[in-house]
Amino acid sequence: MLVPSMNLSEIRKEIDKDFQIVVRKSTYVLQDIIKENKPLRGKRIINTFDYISKHKNTWIYKWDIDKKITLPNYLIWYYSDRGLTAIEPFTNSDYLFYYTSHYFKRYNERLNLGITDPKKLLHTFMSNHIAYSFEFLEQVSPNVWKFFAVTKNGVALGTCINSLKYYKMNTFITHDMLKGDQLQMKAFKNSELDKYLATMHKLD
Repeated sequence: MLVPSMNLSEIRKEIDKDFQIVVRKSTYVLQDIIKENKPLRGKRIINTFDYISKHKNTWIYKWDIDKKITLPNYLIWYYSDRGLTAIEPFTNSDYLFYYTSHYFKRYNERLNLGITDPKKLLHTFMSNHIAYSFEFLEQVSPNVWKFFAVTKNGVALGTCINSLKYYKMNTFITHDMLKGDQLQMKAFKNSELDKYLATMHKLD
């Protein structure tokens, strides 16, 4: 079971115990969603689901579907004295996104969500979360970079350790909190994000 005292190597091992099973089970759910919503023409469906593994790990996964694409997201999470922590693995990459309790505290606070249930907060986050457009700001040490990552409802700030294939999402700010050069980066990265999303969802 994932616990706060684990280091990155231990976290990866714990994720590896479950991930292929979670992906396979989510694929069965996807088939049911598509069957229940045929025809998909003109529809976009975003659903989130809970899963508890035999290793007692808590997962949330999401399907974002229209007639052209099926996009999944996966989070393994736990709640401790520090608050809510989650890790996002990927089916096509060895990188991990590690969301700190501070990130979720600010996400909840700065979007004025007022959610007290951690699971409900994660479902809200997953429903809203589609993609990031990254800008690497400065190298703080070899293979370690600070980043600025634009989403549709705000910006994630954090640190990337390329040698460990690890993004640490430290905090979240809304677009209206950006200042100076951040506004220019946001405009450029938001444009990139819009282009990406336009290629992913074309409803006709």
